Amino acid sequence: MDKINSVIRSQESTGGIFLQISGIVLLLPAITLICISTDTNPPATYLFSGFFLSFSILLLTIGTYQKRKFYKLGKTPLTLTPSFCTIGEEFKGSIEIGKPNFNSVKKITISLWRRSKTAGDGSRQDKVWESSSTAKINHLDDKTILEFSFTIPHDKEPTRKAFFSSYKYYWEASFEFVESMQSIKRTWEIPVKI
Repeated sequence: MDKINSVIRSQESTGGIFLQISGIVLLLPAITLICISTDTNPPATYLFSGFFLSFSILLLTIGTYQKRKFYKLGKTPLTLTPSFCTIGEEFKGSIEIGKPNFNSVKKITISLWRRSKTAGDGSRQDKVWESSSTAKINHLDDKTILEFSFTIPHDKEPTRKAFFSSYKYYWEASFEFVESMQSIKRTWEIPVKI
């Protein structure tokens, strides 16, 4: 990885594809169950295969919707300079949007999240801190670059994701806007060190 800057993909880039793959994986047993049920004819097999088929089609539909929603804005990579954020020092970031003359985003938000274990195997996420910065918009040829800078205060936690720890902290950069009556959001997990 480059020591000067680092490119981070948005967390939304894989959501729709993951749901589509899950739908296809579940579609295969559903088709197999339907083929088996035509030979044996027990009603429970029809019911079970119908459930699998319906659930896999639902996953495929949601995945296709999420993927289409993602591609309205494109990949939107975030570049950090330097490659990680240091508490108390200014860092700069730029987000590349594959649309010319894009002006829908005015501010970038940086958030600190705490994930804690709850009773049983559950977990809970709480927003500990949040701050916003106005984005400087640059139009270059067929794309738009959003530039921003932040300084994380000294009293905040760095990224901490130790496997056995009861509290895990992570940092996130994000923006959100509405286009065609649809809320479009992008989030990037950013590394923060002491």
